[in-house]
Amino acid sequence: MSAYNSSIGDDRRAARQDSAAIDVLGELSVEIGAGLTKSQISAAMNLMRQGVNPSALAAITRELRREAQNNPQPQPHQYHNAQQ
Repeated sequence: MSAYNSSIGDDRRAARQDSAAIDVLGELSVEIGAGLTKSQISAAMNLMRQGVNPSALAAITRELRREAQNNPQPQPHQYHNAQQ
């Protein structure tokens, strides 16, 4: 097997492991009420792989959630057809 094929196999194995980890963490998030989607978990994992401090990431996430709660986005107006 060439080094290239070995690398592809390693990449696929890592992707499967990541997917399995994200699935487990997604279930855990639901069970503990963390409210993180699998997409958010994946993004957090990628940031931590790039060296972002997990505690800092958690603090930023909490702060963004607080801001979102205190400043809800306006809902778009729904217009009804007057000629129904």
